Parts: sequence; C-alpha cells; structure tokens
Amino acid sequence: MTLEMKSTESPGPQHVINRWISHVLRFGVWSSAALMVAGLLVHWLSRTVAPAPTENPAPGEVLRRLFSTSVDDVTLMYAGLLLLMLTPVLRVLTSVVGFSVERDRRFVVVSLVVLVMLLAEFFFSLHLAA
Repeated sequence: MTLEMKSTESPGPQHVINRWISHVLRFGVWSSAALMVAGLLVHWLSRTVAPAPTENPAPGEVLRRLFSTSVDDVTLMYAGLLLLMLTPVLRVLTSVVGFSVERDRRFVVVSLVVLVMLLAEFFFSLHLAA
C-alpha cells in the first residue's frame, strides 16, 4: 500500500505558501544575476577604461540612474546587488501575506518581527554609511 496524493486533491495551504516563497527567491536571485551579468557585458562591450567607484552610491541614486535615459555598467551591477539584498525582505513579506491568508496569527507575528529586524538592520546600515 502506497501513500500517493491523487491528482484531484488540491495541495494544502502550506504547500502553496512554500511554492510562492520559492518563486520569490528564484525571481530575486535570477533577476539579480541578470542585472549583474548585464552590467559586466556593458562594461566589456563599451571598451572604455572607467575608474572604479571609490564609494558605494546610495540606493536612491542607483534607482535614479537605473531609470534614467543612459544606464551605465556600474549602475546595473549595483542594482543587481541591491535586488539581491532585498530578496530576503521580499521572502518575509511573502510569508506574512501567506500566513495572513491562512489566518495563522502566530506565524504572522513571527514573520512581522523578522521583517522589522531586517528593515531595522537595513536602515541602520544605511544610516551608518551616510
């Protein structure tokens, strides 16, 4: 006797949450990698020798340059790094939404505490860099 899930049965809510979290993590990692590779390609194809930046630009500056008319290689690479750093925050936000839909208050509270800790660390590190 084997325990198999019939194709007519719908997966449980926990399976759906795990699948969404998996999609968010994959999107973050692959998009980040694509931006960094695009930055490297732009750098290699431009054939110009530009000096490396001496300090990291602020996230707002990276976004401003990313949506401007001319995007340079360094902006693309920094945008990829920012997206990679924000991927855990998106993962926790997905958990909060999933547990809210499930009405699991305990895990909503735990996820919100983790989210506050992530955001506090992010803003604290930005404040120290300024």
